[in-house]
Amino acid sequence: MFGFLGKPAEMGLAIVASGIALVFADIERFKRVKGAGFEAEMHEQLVAVIEKQTELPPATDEETNSPLLASVDNATKVVMNALEHPEYTWRYFSGIKKDSKLLEEKVFEVLHWLVENGFARRSHGKHGPIWTLTEEGRHLNIVCDFEDLTAK
Repeated sequence: MFGFLGKPAEMGLAIVASGIALVFADIERFKRVKGAGFEAEMHEQLVAVIEKQTELPPATDEETNSPLLASVDNATKVVMNALEHPEYTWRYFSGIKKDSKLLEEKVFEVLHWLVENGFARRSHGKHGPIWTLTEEGRHLNIVCDFEDLTAK
């Protein structure tokens, strides 16, 4: 309509506004949005924040006797505790390594195992790869902590 009225500036503004509106209307489908001096990486990181802020269901007796607990060694527990730092939802490798006080190779091995088994999620932050525990990972961490308490 603005084209027919001879208003190219208004027409360009309407096109840009429509494009932005379409992106935000379907934003949950996008992993990364970049353009016009604006950048956002949404879905994975937003899901992790929501999961962290949501209360976990209580553990049942079946879950506390899970055979998976046998494969959770001390190093895995330490890395999961570092990932569950109360101040951060997403952690960089250097922060995980510092908090866990483990060797770099061992931290990578544990992070790989956690991601591979669905207990952690890896994404890309401003300064490189970042990790967070999934809902299942936080639940496993709680179960492991419960097992440690009952063993004492």
